[in-house]
Amino acid sequence: MWGNEPVLHLFPHWNWEEREGEVIRVWVHSNLDEVEVFLNGASQGKQKVEPLKHLEWKVKYEPGTLEARGSKGGKVVLTEKRETTGKAATLKMTADRTEINADGQDVAVVRVEVLDSEGRHIPTADNMISFKVSGEGALIGVGNGDPNCQESDKEPKRSLFNGLAQVILQASKSPGTIVLEAYTQPWPGPKLPSVTMKITTKKANLTPEV
Repeated sequence: MWGNEPVLHLFPHWNWEEREGEVIRVWVHSNLDEVEVFLNGASQGKQKVEPLKHLEWKVKYEPGTLEARGSKGGKVVLTEKRETTGKAATLKMTADRTEINADGQDVAVVRVEVLDSEGRHIPTADNMISFKVSGEGALIGVGNGDPNCQESDKEPKRSLFNGLAQVILQASKSPGTIVLEAYTQPWPGPKLPSVTMKITTKKANLTPEV
C-alpha cells in the first residue's frame, strides 16, 4: 500500500482435486485501482481496491486457469495466474549461489520442489525428499516452512510443504566441489528420478583461529 511499484497477489493455488463445483474463496491483495478475476476466460467479476483490505471472490472450482487482472487508470498493468497442475514428474533444485567460499563457514541455500510434466511447480506436493552430499562440504540443515512439522532439521531428508523444501550446505576449508543429490523413496509416492547439483567452493583467506 505504501510502495510505488504495482502489486498483485492471487491466492490460493488452483489444485482442488475431487472438489469440482465446490466454492473456493479467492483472495487478492493489490495496490492498484481495481481487479477482475477470470476462471478459464470467464469473468468472475470486477472489484475496486480498498486501501489496507483484501478483495475476495467466491468461485466454483473447475480445473484450469484462475487469473487476476489488475488495472490502474483504466489499463491492465499486472496479471497473475494460478493453474491446475498435472501429476508429479520431476524434482528441481535451485541454489541461491553456485559458488561459495571454502572457509568452513560460507553456505549455499538450495530450494527443492516438484514439477509436473510441463515444468510447473506443484503447490500441493508433499513428497518426502532424501539427500546425499559428497565433496568439500556438508549438509547442515533442512526445512520446509511448516511450523507444525515434527521432522528433524538436521537429518538428510525433508517432506515438502506447499510443494517446497530447503537445504543448507556449508563449505569445508578445502576448495573444490559440493555435490548434492536429491531423490524420493517409493513411498509416499510417486518415486521420481533423482537430480544432482554442484556447488563450487573457491579458495578463501581463512580467518586465524583464536
